[in-house]
Amino acid sequence: MGVTEKLAQFVVGTDHDSLPEEVVTAAKRAVLDTLAVTIAGCGEEAAAIITAYVRELGAAAEAGVVGSGFQTAASEAALANGTLAHALDYDDVSTSMLGHPSAPLLPAVLALAEKTGAAGKDVIVAFVVGFEVECKVGSAIGASHYARGWHPTATLGTLGAAAACAKLLRSDVAATRAALGIATSLAGGTRQNFGTMSKPLHAGIAARNGVMAASLAARGFTADASIIEAPLGFLHLFGVGDHDAERAMASLGEPFDIISPGIAVKLYPCCYESHRALDATLQLQKGADIEPRRIARVEARVCRGTAIPLIHHRPRTGLEGKFSMEYCLAAALLDGRIDLASFSDEAVQRPQAQELLRRVEMVEEEQGQPIFGPATVTVILDDGSQHSRRVETPGGDPKAPLTWEELVAKYRDCAAGILPDAATARSVEIIADLEAAADVGELMGIVCLTSPGAEAPGAK
Repeated sequence: MGVTEKLAQFVVGTDHDSLPEEVVTAAKRAVLDTLAVTIAGCGEEAAAIITAYVRELGAAAEAGVVGSGFQTAASEAALANGTLAHALDYDDVSTSMLGHPSAPLLPAVLALAEKTGAAGKDVIVAFVVGFEVECKVGSAIGASHYARGWHPTATLGTLGAAAACAKLLRSDVAATRAALGIATSLAGGTRQNFGTMSKPLHAGIAARNGVMAASLAARGFTADASIIEAPLGFLHLFGVGDHDAERAMASLGEPFDIISPGIAVKLYPCCYESHRALDATLQLQKGADIEPRRIARVEARVCRGTAIPLIHHRPRTGLEGKFSMEYCLAAALLDGRIDLASFSDEAVQRPQAQELLRRVEMVEEEQGQPIFGPATVTVILDDGSQHSRRVETPGGDPKAPLTWEELVAKYRDCAAGILPDAATARSVEIIADLEAAADVGELMGIVCLTSPGAEAPGAK
């Protein structure tokens, strides 16, 4: 049996009742965290632009755009919400796909679920199978995909979104294979756009294309039935020949990738490759008497491959700052924190930050674990004294997961000023018991501000 056939059979054959309880719980945690950062993304300039664009299309009112108060076609709602979900780079991470699994996936699922009146159980199982497709194909294609410059959130995210939407539409195996085939022709996204609005747009495009691919396939639109493994298919086209599809497919659902290796939840709204070094820096900043004016030099020793996405060494904008190890560590030392305010243009451009970041050096180890390995930060003061801290597992990692209460605290922080407090509390209640929801309409009405009488705090 070919890879595409195995994936399609898995998608069609998986139902909510067959999911282990821990998988359902992990999915609800991902929904909570991803909706949190989507809501917070409403305040970004990229969000304002994509929302205005989608509104001007004047498409049929099928699904809501988060924080906007209006509905549009499901595919366009997925485009907008996917962009919002990734706008802050605050969304979750998968080591299997070397990217962000939920930002391209959940917006597609929720948009189509709202359109079709799908139940909470349907949302959960669609999300889980889409997640599994993203991550297992990511494991199959290997790190070379990322190294060549592809953005897996865009490429693999398109496949995952298409698979999830096919599940929501109750497509058979043939139509699900076609959805994956169509999605492959729609997939794309380059890492050269990191630090610009086009990076979060990748997630939005993947979400929209997932809805479109599954919807076309459900209507009988055709595509190559072996698109993943074919000579000109996904693995060969986007990889460099080192993929191991058989090994990846052998673990399809055993275990589910959402459980092992699991999801890394971000504590900081910036590139995940900086998080170990940030944890180390903040621990140093809080535990030692380090005055920024006395810092002579900062050295961040990281595992090989860490620097690949951290392409902005002298950032001038908030978006560039998210992909700058130098700025992230300088801001942590100056402010004693890294949060949403750390990545405004003004914060990055302040003279103190620009001066200090020039004293930060990132050094990649030549040997040892590649990507997602430990980081050691050493701060050398003007008197020659040194303070050093090593971090192997960052907060929010699957080995150091956040509690449900900590996830809820992040959700409330992200929703502050956008959703009314009562709406925030009610949406958390719905997600906590998502499998019991008859449909997702109430949840989407809350977060999209489309429920009767809904309005943002302070709105007139």
